[in-house]
Amino acid sequence: MPTTIDAQTALDTILGEIDQPFYAVDGSWRITHFNAAAAAHFGRHPDDVIGRKFWEIFAEDRHSERARALLEVMDGRRTLRGEGASMMAGRWVSYCMFPLGQGIGVMFRDVSDRQQARLERDEAVEALRKRTIELETVLEAIPTAVWFSYDRELRHLTGNRQAAQLLHLGSSNRFPSLSNLLEERRPYSFYRDGQEVPADALPMQRAVRGEEVMDELLELRFESGEARLLLMRAMPLRSPTGEIQGAVCAAADVTERHRYEEHLKLLLNELNHRVKNMLAIVQSIAALTLKNVDPAARRDFEQRLLTLSAVHSLLTDANWEGVQLQALARGSLRAHFDTDRERIRFVGEVFRLRPKSAVALSIALNELGTNALKYGALSVPAGHVTVSWTALNGRFHLRWEEQGGPAVVRPTRLGFGARMIERGLPAELQGETRIEYRPEGLVCTIDAPLETIRERPLEPGREPGDVAA
Repeated sequence: MPTTIDAQTALDTILGEIDQPFYAVDGSWRITHFNAAAAAHFGRHPDDVIGRKFWEIFAEDRHSERARALLEVMDGRRTLRGEGASMMAGRWVSYCMFPLGQGIGVMFRDVSDRQQARLERDEAVEALRKRTIELETVLEAIPTAVWFSYDRELRHLTGNRQAAQLLHLGSSNRFPSLSNLLEERRPYSFYRDGQEVPADALPMQRAVRGEEVMDELLELRFESGEARLLLMRAMPLRSPTGEIQGAVCAAADVTERHRYEEHLKLLLNELNHRVKNMLAIVQSIAALTLKNVDPAARRDFEQRLLTLSAVHSLLTDANWEGVQLQALARGSLRAHFDTDRERIRFVGEVFRLRPKSAVALSIALNELGTNALKYGALSVPAGHVTVSWTALNGRFHLRWEEQGGPAVVRPTRLGFGARMIERGLPAELQGETRIEYRPEGLVCTIDAPLETIRERPLEPGREPGDVAA
């Protein structure tokens, strides 16, 4: 015959085996049941709580939201389900409170990990929302057209207001698909150097294939005849694992800037032409005026005019954005090169001069070369000159050193060249110059602040004379 057990034993066995905390109180709030899972959750042994008044053990919770829920079930005799903070600090539970006899029963489970994940998710969503608003604000504020897509086929494109206005789409930020650009007729086309760019060679299509497109100049032409010049960049959008998910493309309208710079180049070319004409006129007048003057003096004067013309041409070719020092030195001393071999050696790093400094140095180098050709190292076959320069610790240092020429003797009277180098050049360069008449060869040193000599670096990828984009 099966063994029978009483109801209380059966209830205690069931409550002891379930893995969810459970406790019960009678009508006077005396704890009648407190299973092992509840003991583990609260950190209290059942023998320490059963028989005691609930509010004696959890007195600090008498006026909490949890206490109000318990009282509502006890007084209202109805079941209440929900989630809330546990009586154990830092824990979150999902509970079911229900009438049980004259008292109530409470079963709950710890969902702290789920709640923490939910809070973290909500924080991430809020952070993403704020970040999205920030990015949208930036996209609308910048004066650059931006398109992006998280579709590798470029079927779905989004862009900012500037992008829509650039393509004459009004205020819409939805753009036609680029996946079938070949088949669909567009009211605009892109050109590079006068040749139409195929659809699959446009920056965004190249970026979605993994290419990074940097500073590409394209012309956007509309059927109406309007044309805009765009400086474009495009890059692939990648997932955290590096897979390409789409692409982003930005375009700055540089039409007006390009027109301005083309006009500026036209003016510079015209100015250069007029200056050359003026120098030619001055040279002709000088030739007529000085026809009875010593031929050597006349040649020196003409050479100075040619030096000015040469440096002016170099600066004009570079849009007056500075000139390379070695190119300037070679141009200023070209008339003093030996017909068989170069007897002037240049030693120094690549260095770009400011226009004002370039003119002053070219005149000084011409005077030094003329002197060397007449009296110094270049006046004999074995002589040679070394022109070296350095840029260290905020200072520019140039050294002209002659060797192998006749023995040098300090002149009793300084000529035009020496006076210009020792008096005029320091004022132009805000530095110091020194001429040493050493027996083995003349040495001239020029020392000046780097900031007054060196031109700012060109933008990456640009050469002197290029139109700035």
